[in-house]
Amino acid sequence: MALVTTSTRQLVGQLSAAQKPAAGVSLWSRWVNRPIGRIFAAWAIRAGLSANGVTIVSAATTALGIVLLCTVTPQWWLGLLVAATLVLGFALDSADGQVARFTRTGSAAGEWLDHVVDAGKMVAVHAAVLVGWFRFVDLPAAWWLLVPLLYQLVAVVTYAGGTLEVLLQRGSADRPDPRAPSTVRAVALLPADYGVFAFSFVLWGLPEAFRWLYVALGLMTSFIGAALLVRWFRQLR
Repeated sequence: MALVTTSTRQLVGQLSAAQKPAAGVSLWSRWVNRPIGRIFAAWAIRAGLSANGVTIVSAATTALGIVLLCTVTPQWWLGLLVAATLVLGFALDSADGQVARFTRTGSAAGEWLDHVVDAGKMVAVHAAVLVGWFRFVDLPAAWWLLVPLLYQLVAVVTYAGGTLEVLLQRGSADRPDPRAPSTVRAVALLPADYGVFAFSFVLWGLPEAFRWLYVALGLMTSFIGAALLVRWFRQLR
């Protein structure tokens, strides 16, 4: 009953107190995605929506942006709409875990669903860029269509590596102690943050500008991903 009568502002404060550690996340996740996610989590709790329900809403919101990339000719307003749906979907992805922790309804099935949706998102969004470029953009050369495939490979491998590192280390007495939040690290991780990538679609209506930003983010994500994979491997070894 308390969940129904507690104000949204109070719920947001309680969710903030129960937030996961800030170490190892970028400034976007710390100061943009998680705070927005807390607001959505509070709304979901007050509405009686389950964590799995929030995951499904997140998947549907992201899917809308992906469909728009594949079916609508790039225009300035489309970039804003796609970026909004992807950023919103990412915030909802943060909200589902917060709902599960706050209501103590987390489960293996819920965690599985969240990972499956995240994996699908990683594949689909880069595939949508490829389809959108193929259908609507006059690329300088056909080999540019390989770029989304390479970026997709980097994103999926890095995501899988990070997910497996957490699962394999779970419950281990040898797991390293969490490091204190570092502003330098949080800034350095920005190019590889999905939220920054999602926001970059505001330039989708300017195909050439988006193309070079996409390449820059892809290259920086590759370097960051390689460094993370090496660190995770060493920790597991």
